[in-house]
Amino acid sequence: MARAIDESKLNRIHAATLQLVVEHGYGGASIVSIARRAGVAEGYLYRFYPSKHELVVSLLFNKVNQLISKLKELLENDTVTRSIIEQLILGIFELAEIEKNDILFIHSLMHHYHFQISTSQREEIRLLCEQVIALGGRNGELEASLTPEEVYTMCFLYPIEFIHLRIKGFLGKTDWSAEEKQRVITFCINSLKPV
Repeated sequence: MARAIDESKLNRIHAATLQLVVEHGYGGASIVSIARRAGVAEGYLYRFYPSKHELVVSLLFNKVNQLISKLKELLENDTVTRSIIEQLILGIFELAEIEKNDILFIHSLMHHYHFQISTSQREEIRLLCEQVIALGGRNGELEASLTPEEVYTMCFLYPIEFIHLRIKGFLGKTDWSAEEKQRVITFCINSLKPV
């Protein structure tokens, strides 16, 4: 008979992993420390994940999927490119405001040489960015010669980097105002507009 899955334990494992990766980096988040912080036995953790790497990859996949789903939903329900980009970036800020560790976790692994989002997610992001370019080209809102990398950089990476710098207090500020969010949005959109 299969053993029951205790969702609260799994949630604690996920939260502990996120927090430890954010606090100490991937190398500093050991299975022992994750299990200890989650209040579970190491064996319980290994029932679901054969290694720390598999656990972290699974969490990264889920976090990136949230962002992909947001862009998909926006493309399905809106036809104004500026509005789509604005809502996507506001969604990234909202994620950081609700749970800053999610954004810091994504940021940390984006800059870790041994991690990359899954091939299927990269392909999905490429296709979604191409849809943004096509829509923006038809509307005259975006530069027609844009590449998916440029759209990805300005719609995902720049906002995440800005949020990371603020949370870390890199230049002294540790939060952001509604006006500053709009400045980020305007900066990103202007960088993609026709010249």
